[in-house]
Amino acid sequence: MDLVASLQRVGSVSESLIDIINSIPLRRDALSVPLETNDIRALLSGCISEYTTVTAELLEIDGKKLLYSYAILEDDVERVQRVCNLIDFALIMFELGQCELRVAHEFIEDLLEIQTIDWCQSFWPYISHREDRLANNLDGQKRPGRDLIRYCNALLRRLSKTQNSSFAGKILMFLANAFPLSERSGLNHRGEFDTDNITVWEEESDDDKSLYSQFWSLQRVFADPTTLLTKPELQPAFRETLKTVMDELRNHASVGTTNERTRVPTSVVPTPAELSACGTPAEPEEETTTFVPKWLTSKSLFELQLRDPLFRRAIYAQAYIVCDFLLGHVIDTPQPSGTNKSVIYPRAVTLEMAKFLKATVDTISRPPSTWAAVDLEPAFTRSLKSVIGRDSNWQAWKLNNSPSFEMPSVPESEIAEAKKEIDSRRGTKRAYRFNMGTPALSRLSITPTGIELLRNKQRYTTPDPVEYYEKIREMQDMLANTHDPELMSETKEGIASREWRGLRAARSQDTRYEFARYYTGRSLMALFDGDSENVRKKIKPVNV
Repeated sequence: MDLVASLQRVGSVSESLIDIINSIPLRRDALSVPLETNDIRALLSGCISEYTTVTAELLEIDGKKLLYSYAILEDDVERVQRVCNLIDFALIMFELGQCELRVAHEFIEDLLEIQTIDWCQSFWPYISHREDRLANNLDGQKRPGRDLIRYCNALLRRLSKTQNSSFAGKILMFLANAFPLSERSGLNHRGEFDTDNITVWEEESDDDKSLYSQFWSLQRVFADPTTLLTKPELQPAFRETLKTVMDELRNHASVGTTNERTRVPTSVVPTPAELSACGTPAEPEEETTTFVPKWLTSKSLFELQLRDPLFRRAIYAQAYIVCDFLLGHVIDTPQPSGTNKSVIYPRAVTLEMAKFLKATVDTISRPPSTWAAVDLEPAFTRSLKSVIGRDSNWQAWKLNNSPSFEMPSVPESEIAEAKKEIDSRRGTKRAYRFNMGTPALSRLSITPTGIELLRNKQRYTTPDPVEYYEKIREMQDMLANTHDPELMSETKEGIASREWRGLRAARSQDTRYEFARYYTGRSLMALFDGDSENVRKKIKPVNV
């Protein structure tokens, strides 16, 4: 069917709109390469004067008629290219201020509703490559953000959970990127559990509770652990059941490995009647009815499932998550501070129950190497603890009413002050008074060096101790007449240095007798100043 005939079937469409859209060249890469304003600028210059008078009405009403005409084209390649050009044109008109962004979203919504799942999956690259245009500053409570959520969820409901899981993941990732993390429409703000997650098994009478029945009865608590908080009388029965199941899993830990999976013998394959009894219909009632089993709960498979290490590991993970959740609601523990009261559950776990839960968590997170080498290998337990740690952060975030992660914009006044501070620090700094960083290094840097200085006799001749004594007295007089802290510090260092060198000189210049006679361990001044009278003593060398 050609384009003209399809337009006639749809009805009258604005000739101006038809001329513009049909004049856009068809492109092979229309799905991945968006149409830009410069690509059709020449085309718009000739028609925009007539078109802008009723742009919004023409694009919203006549554009949908044109979309339906493209949707019934037999040539699938041409259909995709025409549709891409029409929606790109709506996005360009939005950027030019001629219409609203919701027009493009309405085109996509109508298109996805009338096409098959396979066609929608092949068309999805168009939406993902135009994320920056379609998901620009969207709000989930207003249009067009609400429209985007609606048609994506409608498409997800049409997908098969087994055959279209990859496509469903792409849609969910697109929604996660399109909206901020604090978007309420994508959060379980009230902390509700999936109570529709029901596991069906062959229940037995209350008098005959086998391991099979006890094992699958745990799924009720795993699906909604808050029942143990609202009904504390159920806690003892849960504790005994979980203990029995954990012991049984431990007994099977030495059977099978992750690489050698036990095959199901043909003699124990469940019959259609058995599958129907455990909630799996043998034949669907309608062609559109699909059943996705969560667990195979037939009695004939139970023993083989216990031998499978991957199956046991899944139960360990469920038990760890539930026990960790219940440990946060022990009696007499303080209530967490937060504004979202819907995620604050009653503190109803008894101390005896808490002790058992703590032991179970420790067994799974730090298992003995004697029996858990296959089921609870270190890589698995590390991943499990990491997931629980991240989930605790999410719980704290929801407890505070899921605040936005976006930081407020910096005021202009703070920006101006920061610029002034940067400019002031860029100015010329005052020179530091010590070139080398410290006074000692600065003096050392200006000390003359060289071989000629080594030939100077004063460098290898020990001075007379009297010279040190006289220099020290001069420095003491200088110290008494100065008030400069820096000069006083340097003078004291000079006195201490000369006292030490003077004592070494007095000891080495054949004055052993006089040195021992007058030196009392006080200072160099003891060799020259008397003990009872301030009389200078001249030390004469005594030749030995």
